[in-house]
Amino acid sequence: MVIDSGWSATWESAARVVYQHDFADNDADARNPAADSHGALVTSSILAQAPDVGIIALKVMPDGSTTASGAAIEQALQWVVAHASDYDIVGVNLSLAGGSASSEATTILSDELAGLAAQRVLVSAAAGNAGQNGTAADVSYFAADHNTICVTASTGDGTLPGWSQRNPGITDLCADGTDIRLTDLAGRTVTANGSSFAAPAVTAAVALAQQEAVALRGSALTQDEFLSLARETGTPVGGTGYTDLDTQALLAKIGHLYGPTATPNPTTTDTGAGAGAGAGTGAPAVTAATILVNAKGTAAAGVNAHFTLLVDGHAVGGVTVGTAAKTYAFSTTVAADSAHTVQIRYDNDGFAGGQDRNLFVDSISVNGHGYAATDAAVTYDKGALDGRDTVKGQSGMWWNGTLVVAADKGLFAAQAQVAQLQADAGLLGHAVSANAAANAATSMTSMTDWMPDALPTVEDAAHGLSPWSDAHDMTHGLAA
Repeated sequence: MVIDSGWSATWESAARVVYQHDFADNDADARNPAADSHGALVTSSILAQAPDVGIIALKVMPDGSTTASGAAIEQALQWVVAHASDYDIVGVNLSLAGGSASSEATTILSDELAGLAAQRVLVSAAAGNAGQNGTAADVSYFAADHNTICVTASTGDGTLPGWSQRNPGITDLCADGTDIRLTDLAGRTVTANGSSFAAPAVTAAVALAQQEAVALRGSALTQDEFLSLARETGTPVGGTGYTDLDTQALLAKIGHLYGPTATPNPTTTDTGAGAGAGAGTGAPAVTAATILVNAKGTAAAGVNAHFTLLVDGHAVGGVTVGTAAKTYAFSTTVAADSAHTVQIRYDNDGFAGGQDRNLFVDSISVNGHGYAATDAAVTYDKGALDGRDTVKGQSGMWWNGTLVVAADKGLFAAQAQVAQLQADAGLLGHAVSANAAANAATSMTSMTDWMPDALPTVEDAAHGLSPWSDAHDMTHGLAA
């Protein structure tokens, strides 16, 4: 879900919008004519890291403005509180800045934020961009609320930019907020800076983590649980005491904690996914592979479609799907820094009583990277998994065969944390069904003077945007 400056009907991901409302003009049209609006870029940032989330567009800024009234923002948040369960909302992104707090603060939004926390809807709030080269120790009022995750922008390589606001008693996590490459609604590449673009990384991680937690343990994480896991699996930011988010390690930890594990047979090599994932001193580096498959099927003679999930030809798990789409989660370990193939093998095609049994795969996510069944990296190997009768990927699997995803090695980078988590577990696998509806992530943007008990306007928390087109450069003054 995005609470911001609106979206555009020309946006290539418009199909992800499942609901919209304009709280600035009080109508049902949340579109914005500007291709590079702040809200569009925040949304782009979320989808780049969690491409399968659903978007609910709640517009709180008039066209041509980077400010929103506090009343509009509060109304939008009230809507989220009331409808979180209706749309499976798991995360709210507040890329806002305004006011100054050096300790936990209470604002007029605190009751709404508490209401979301009670529903395990996690709120990621941008700390702000007035860091004064590290001499300031305050953050935006929104980020200082007890029921938000305060996100400070880092450089992504172990340091903090001078403009990044932080406070050791308030900042919960850091995430890269510098030179973020995004695509605006006109298809142009944009380089963005600011805590506005660090918070979406946490929002995306929340969406993926909650999806996995619900699938594996049957319930979403609380804010404290999420932060504990994120800090444990994150990367220290130099000697500052702050922690950079590591989404891949976080998801691996959730899989390690809550996924049912199989005891590996030391004499059997075909027990999991990928070579070189064994435990022990001197073993090749391994990393986690978290795979989400959204699928459904048609039944014949009362028997539903079944598929087996394989990685590099080794079975990880299998499930029988229903007629309604659901997301099935799988986790295993694989050799790090190597490309891998993820294979969805349809096992029981059949026809009986005038009914045709079929499997439909809507999407696949590999370590947070989403693939549609028709993507260029996906092929359909009909019949036996032998590469002989291979065509372009497709959602409908009308006969026994395998959908094959060629997952790039960049999705399996070596990570010391992941290797340590998995070293004693051998080759593990699990598969559990989750709700079909895509988890919705909410993004909220704006900033100016925001007092705890007032309802002023709020303005976006971008530190600077530089869109690049083929013809010329353009600079936009969205500095906080």
